[in-house]
Amino acid sequence: MKFNKQIIIVLVLSSLLLSALGAAFYFYKQNKKALVDNDQLRIVYVAAKDIKKNIKIEKKHLKQVQIAKKYVLTTPLLEKEIIGKFTKENIYTNDIFRKEKLVKELLIKKETPSVIDNYKFNSYNIAFRLFKNPNYSLKKGDTINIISVYPATLVKGNGSPNSVQYVANKIKIIGFLRDGKETDKTIKKVKITRTVKKKTVTEEVEIKAQELILDIDNKVLLSLTDDYNRGAQLWMVKTKKLEAKTKKKVIQKSSSKKIKRNYPIKLYKPRDSYNNLKATIHYADQKDAALTKSKTIKIDASKLCQNNNLFLLGISNKVHLRTGPTIRNKIARIVYRNYIIPQNGKVNKKWYKTCDGYYVHTLEVKEISKKFALKKLGK
Repeated sequence: MKFNKQIIIVLVLSSLLLSALGAAFYFYKQNKKALVDNDQLRIVYVAAKDIKKNIKIEKKHLKQVQIAKKYVLTTPLLEKEIIGKFTKENIYTNDIFRKEKLVKELLIKKETPSVIDNYKFNSYNIAFRLFKNPNYSLKKGDTINIISVYPATLVKGNGSPNSVQYVANKIKIIGFLRDGKETDKTIKKVKITRTVKKKTVTEEVEIKAQELILDIDNKVLLSLTDDYNRGAQLWMVKTKKLEAKTKKKVIQKSSSKKIKRNYPIKLYKPRDSYNNLKATIHYADQKDAALTKSKTIKIDASKLCQNNNLFLLGISNKVHLRTGPTIRNKIARIVYRNYIIPQNGKVNKKWYKTCDGYYVHTLEVKEISKKFALKKLGK
């Protein structure tokens, strides 16, 4: 019985040891796998340059880099999750884009400039009700003339007509006041709901501005208020905007007509060329007695060209004769339209060679027969 107990204890301890070894091996494999996984490279998007706060992200702001997984602390954002977003704070070069640094829309509202910021003299508020003819079609930027008129009852003499006392010209309107708030418009349409005969009715009403904001000089303002306080009536007249006069361009027609240049038929006259030839004589018995002689040989170009049966006719106003069959070659001579040039045939699809060794492009000349050339020259 004692022997059986010992066997059981040994078996239990052996099983525990095997379990421990198995667990240790498992965790070892998992740890090794995790280490390999952490060393794997991942593609992430970082800032290609410094980006300031409240900037909309574009493709030019991004660049791809590869970073080991163990250094990426959060799930990297995809390109589509970055482009089009706005920066909540400054992002610096090579910073990884993270959700907490981006926002879909700007939360900062742009402040609208005050309507009375732009004035030349002084801004002055005057109520529409002070005018006998308030004009609610006025807009910001319009100009008006303000007229102070004394009614007939205030003018000496019975039956006298109204008297115009003072006119303030071209007063600029820089805005309006509606319920104490600045606005660009005189009338605002709003929908209101009210109950009529136990029924709810929605209708659109117009709310008018109560005051004009004028850009007015102090002296003009004092004259108007002085007249008004003495019983004058105020009237407003909208003035027409002066259209900028555009200067018409005067095109001077030349009295002299363009003189068409006449290009007579002419036979091309080649120029003589000269070749410098050098020869050195070596003496077998006297190595130092070498003798060099130079000789200039004249080549008579007219003899080269007189027996040609192939001819070209200049069709361009200027015909360029070059030293080689490319436009990069130097222009040796220029002749004109209707020159008849003896030629030695085509050197390629685009170039002819003249009898005296120059080259001319096919766009500047055309081939003609000897018979046609002689006929044109009257021979």
